[in-house]
Amino acid sequence: MNQKVVNIILAAGIAVVLFLQLRPATQTPAAVVSSNGSSVKLGYVDLDSVQERYLLYKEKMDMFEKKKEDADRNLNSAFQKIENERIAFAKRGESITQVEFENFQRSYQSKMQNLEEQKRVLENQIADEGENTLNELRSTINDYLKEYNKTKGYTYIFSYSSSLNMLFYKDSATNITDEVVDGLNAAYNKTKKGK
Repeated sequence: MNQKVVNIILAAGIAVVLFLQLRPATQTPAAVVSSNGSSVKLGYVDLDSVQERYLLYKEKMDMFEKKKEDADRNLNSAFQKIENERIAFAKRGESITQVEFENFQRSYQSKMQNLEEQKRVLENQIADEGENTLNELRSTINDYLKEYNKTKGYTYIFSYSSSLNMLFYKDSATNITDEVVDGLNAAYNKTKKGK
């Protein structure tokens, strides 16, 4: 296993153990007393819920999926056109001369290579666009959480996802997802109305 992954898992495990061991019984589950006696307030956001309910995320993913589908449809159409040309040529049967066959073969291979290259370029563009979209969404969420936390006072806000589970334990009392998603949607609706 990659050493970086092992270190992350160990760090997360230590954080959970510290959280469970240092949490005083008289404090709310979201607060922990650190070794120097100061209070540390923890919260987490469930990313699966953000993906399901955050309007901007859903809108961006829908747009991204539509672009992917359009690209696939266009490529499939181009492949089909070339294949139809090959079938039409083959139907000529024995009337095809050796020179015509060789010319068609070169043309066909060239078209297929060009189309394969277009496919690779499109796949790279789509992957880059997907990564940029996720980075934009992450930045939007981080910016919102900075503003949100000015009045909430969390020391740490973790993310949780069932597909990338870095928290081994989560107490629902520290779940601030609903509040965050509602705030994100309100902020997005304000910007959407302003456009």
